[in-house]
Parts: sequence; structure tokens; C-alpha cells
Amino acid sequence: MTKIHILGPNPETFLVKLAPLFPEIVFTVGSYRDDFGQDFKLYDVLFAFSDFLSPDSFKVSNRLRWVQSLGTGLDGMIDSPYLDDTVIFTSMRGIHGPQVSELVFMHMLSLSRNYSKAMVNQRDHLWERWPGKSLQKKTVGLLGVGIISQALAKRCKAFDMKVVGITNTRRELENFDKIVLRKELISIVKELDYLVVLVPLDGETLGLVDERVFSNMKRTAYLINVARGGVVDENALMTAINNGEIAGAGLDVFEQEPLPVDSPLWSQPNLNLTPHLGGMVDVYVEQAMPILIHNLKAFLSGQNDTMLNLVEHQKY
Repeated sequence: MTKIHILGPNPETFLVKLAPLFPEIVFTVGSYRDDFGQDFKLYDVLFAFSDFLSPDSFKVSNRLRWVQSLGTGLDGMIDSPYLDDTVIFTSMRGIHGPQVSELVFMHMLSLSRNYSKAMVNQRDHLWERWPGKSLQKKTVGLLGVGIISQALAKRCKAFDMKVVGITNTRRELENFDKIVLRKELISIVKELDYLVVLVPLDGETLGLVDERVFSNMKRTAYLINVARGGVVDENALMTAINNGEIAGAGLDVFEQEPLPVDSPLWSQPNLNLTPHLGGMVDVYVEQAMPILIHNLKAFLSGQNDTMLNLVEHQKY
């Protein structure tokens, strides 16, 4: 009998949908990092969010045949030294466009209107007014032009913004005013009012947004990272903000998660933090079900090549 472990926040929300459809499967759940119970070595399949795994999570998993990421990223899974090339990897690619775009706009609007100050003033019963910055006619650079980026670009155009895509392959895409190559990042950031990080974390993107990028950005510009923490050099970011090289930043992802309580990022001025909320919305399970159901049926029938969002093995 196939055994599947579901690991993530509120895993029961997936269980109640899947268990009635697949009575032949034994499901177990875990709700905190590395919450595998006593039988991880007996699982055939793992459904998990990557941030619920540690570097040694797969050390005792000698039976896994398939890992389904419950998010877009597979870092911490596909690059694990404990999983061999026979393990199948699939992702949730394609469902995050609406909610991640909304979070980006929350950060852009909050930073541009200094909403954090308004919240402090509300707490202190202080009436104080100041001019905010309008998004209209501003230029936003989207570092990475995948499905999420394309969903975001559409929404940026609704705000009458200029959209620049930054990628490894120059091509024409709807709602983008210009596409430039990633090797042009240092020069293109000089034109941007907002730089939104949307690339996956891999050997090429690790530390990609560094002090060179910040030193070439407008002093009035903002950085927003909703991709992976490792893409942005956090120390260089704090230095850039403190030195006035950029106006501020919004981070939803971090080099270390959960963010340690003693991290200087918590108290960094002009920095808005959200705890990796980008994909988390009330309809997430409903969004994920078509992929999970399709892939489960394909896996159980031995038609692995028909699974959705198959990802090739790679070692970072």
C-alpha cells in the first residue's frame, strides 16, 4: 500500500480533500519542520513545502519514490545529497501568480505610502500627513519572467507602470515594455523605481542581488524579494539602506527561515517584512488540488511521464 506524508502548515486541509478520493493510500501528516513521525523511512511519497525541510531531512529516507513540492521551489529537495536520481520531483508551478502579485503590490504600496509609519501613528493616536509616491508612470523591473512575473506584469500595467523584464532569454512578452538580459542587470537597475526578485534559487542566482546592484540603483528605488532569500545579499541590502543607496525594501523571504529573533532585519529602518506569506491564501488548497489529483493518478498508474510540473534533477 502506498504511503504518503504531507508536511506543511495545516496539512489536514490537504488530507480531507485527498483521502476520500484515494482510499487505497495511507496518508500521514506533519505540521512543523521535519515533523515526519516515526516512519519516514517507510514513506513512498512526500508532499511538502521546502521551508519545512532541513538539510538532513532525507538522511533516513530510503524508500521515497516521489517528492511533490507544495510550493513553487524545490530547493532543499531536488538538491539533497540523500536522494538519488530515481526519485521523481514535481512542483506547484503555475498557481501562485495572483496571490504573489498581490503581495508585491502590498509591499510596493506600503513602501511608497510609508504605511508602516501610518500604523505607528494610529497606535499612538497621532494625526500626521505626508505626500506619498504614486505608482503611476513608475518603472518596475521584474528579475525573472516566469508565470508569476507575467501575472504581475499584467497587474502593473493596470497601474499604468512601465514594466521591464530581466531574464536569460530575450523575447517579446505581453505586458512587458522591454526585456533585457540578466547580464545587463547592473545597468538596467539605474532606470528602475522598483526591482522585484522572482528568480528561483540556484547556482547562478545565489547572491545575485548584491552590493553592485544596490550601488547602481536609484536612491529613491525599492527592492522587493518574493523569490528566495539567498538571491539577495541581506547584509549588502542593510548597508545600502543605511547608506541611502536605496529608499527601502520589502522582504517576504530570507536567507534563514524562520527569521531568527535576534536578526538585525527585524529592526532595520525602511524595511518591511512578511514571514514568507507570498503563496499563502485562503484558496490555496483548491488551487493545488488539480495538480495533486492528476499527479497522484499518474503515479499510481505508473504513468510518471504524464505528471504535471516534472522537474529534472540538478545539484546546486
